[in-house]
Amino acid sequence: MDALPKRRQLKPTNKPGPAHLPIDSEFPEEHASQLSAREGHNKHLYRPNTYLHKWWARRSGTCFRHILKGFVSNPAKRDFYEAGGLEGLTILDPMMGGGTTLHEAVRLGARVVGMDIDPVPVVQARAALQDMPAWKKKAAFDAFFGELRRKVGHLFMTRCPVCNEPVPFRFVLYGRRKRCACGSVVMVDSLVLREQPGAEPIRICETCGDVTSETHCRHAIRGERIVAKTTRVCGNCGRPYKDTPEIPFRERFCMVAVVGSCPQHGLFFKRPNSNDLAVARKAPAASSWRLPPRIFAIPNGPKSSDLRRHGIRFYWELFTERQLQYIRIASELLQAVPRDVRDILGLLVSTSLDFNSLLCGYKGAGIRRPGAVRHVFAHHAYSIPHTALENNPVSTERTSGTLLRLFKDRVWRGSTWAAAPREPKLDNGKVKNVPIVGEKDSGTIRSSLSELAAAESGILLMQEDARNLPLPNGSVDHVVTDPPYFDNVQYTDLSKFFRVWLGLFLRRRARWTYNPGLSAVAGDGRTVGEGYRSMMCAIWKECRRVLRPGGRLVFTFHHWRPKAWADLSAALQDAGARLVNYYVVESENPTSVHIAHLNALRHDCVLVLEFSPGDENGRKWRGVCKFNSMSSESFCRDCGETLGWILARRPSESENDVIWRNLLKGGRNAH
Repeated sequence: MDALPKRRQLKPTNKPGPAHLPIDSEFPEEHASQLSAREGHNKHLYRPNTYLHKWWARRSGTCFRHILKGFVSNPAKRDFYEAGGLEGLTILDPMMGGGTTLHEAVRLGARVVGMDIDPVPVVQARAALQDMPAWKKKAAFDAFFGELRRKVGHLFMTRCPVCNEPVPFRFVLYGRRKRCACGSVVMVDSLVLREQPGAEPIRICETCGDVTSETHCRHAIRGERIVAKTTRVCGNCGRPYKDTPEIPFRERFCMVAVVGSCPQHGLFFKRPNSNDLAVARKAPAASSWRLPPRIFAIPNGPKSSDLRRHGIRFYWELFTERQLQYIRIASELLQAVPRDVRDILGLLVSTSLDFNSLLCGYKGAGIRRPGAVRHVFAHHAYSIPHTALENNPVSTERTSGTLLRLFKDRVWRGSTWAAAPREPKLDNGKVKNVPIVGEKDSGTIRSSLSELAAAESGILLMQEDARNLPLPNGSVDHVVTDPPYFDNVQYTDLSKFFRVWLGLFLRRRARWTYNPGLSAVAGDGRTVGEGYRSMMCAIWKECRRVLRPGGRLVFTFHHWRPKAWADLSAALQDAGARLVNYYVVESENPTSVHIAHLNALRHDCVLVLEFSPGDENGRKWRGVCKFNSMSSESFCRDCGETLGWILARRPSESENDVIWRNLLKGGRNAH
């Protein structure tokens, strides 16, 4: 398997590290928070090269750059806007996820080792970090996209309602069938399709189904009635509307509107006609594509169970017939693409599925956001929309979620930024982008441990279990990571939505199936695997083993639940860790869809730890008698202080649990 490096020996450094590092006693919390807050609004714009493929809960790149700058021994290189500083050091991220640590460490000149048990992060990092000119990626994409559009473009056509000329549609909207005692209706999120300044909105008429801006219907009821989801009870029989799980998933949706743009008459919304229905039927039936049921079966996972409850058994059921044809043809064309660019294009097609599925919703009614797509994982979970949106993946318009738009945003912009990275700088309330001369967000992908050890720099990527790191003792200078935050995001369960298709696109580039019980995420009792505490303990022990003397373990963490902190502190204590210091930085944008209007923590604890036989010279922790749960920042500071106190005091496991339970429930603890 060409994707996986051979396990060779990497010689240990055997050199003791400095007794004190800058990050042990100082960290620019205010500057890191200011930049992280800005980055949180549009992370993909600040670090475009890290966003080739969908991944969840990525942390701020600016925050991790600050963390890594805390290891720089040369004061002249320690400034945030100075290039490099980690030359000669080896940085490990054993749970790399979105790859934030890797990208920042590569820019600073370090040797980088990245691992994850899930293949998506490994392949994404390999594609994004390889040193390849943007023009080469564009040439490969243009050829691939041109052929793909030639083969499937006819499936995504409609006709202008004014001149009747054929044009590509922008998207098609579907309503979800529900039933009551007297029949069925088609339910949509809203009857309004587009607000218009100074005019009546374009809407679906609930009487006749026409798409119109007229306020009064002049027609009789035609076909199934269309109602908004706020209409929960039938006006005729008085019974509530119910779902229809006995019907195959894609057949539960009925086409209600087509949106397109005519070169002569501009943007239009129309009711689908017989031509639109005929075009949709041109796509081969899904049953003609022999996909392995065992691989494509939806598991009984923490989030996937939401799909199973709706009677959805296989991932292919989440797509329309023509969306499946797009996936099928793309998969066939990818096999002829040269291997060095196949990863990029395969990941690009995969991430386009986040915007091209019956789980996508419509959020384009507002004047400011016409045509916007609510992608599948907008809420870090699965949800079934009432107005499902079928995108046009091969459209050449600059609309959301098309393959061309994704290439420009994720690949072209990412590649050009990687060649000349820039950082935002605050100056009297204004922000300017500062070029970091001498850095680049790419490097040489090494194929083995020995090859990395022999080089001054480079990137080694492995799909491995972090509980059994294939590294020798004392071979890593520092471990910097962003571990799973207990049960906040079910990465393994959610990423299978992409893994099943990537297994077709990039067949021998990773191990696309693995035991989900090996993922270090707290489940909900329905999944088989070790507990979060034991998993994290094994990982921290491995980090201790591979760290050289004086090396640091640094990671970010936050959680409201006492069990999350109890499990984390017990795992760290069992591994022999001592908290050197902690800092609190802003991390989450409070308007993000997945946390908006929730009592979510908006800050992270940056935890700096070391593994040492004793802590005689360590910081004296005071502990906290009562947590301030009214402030995200204060709450995280209280958690950091308590963690330091617990790791110094080393209570029993049961006492550790009681301490966190009492404190995080508002009680007091006499310490």
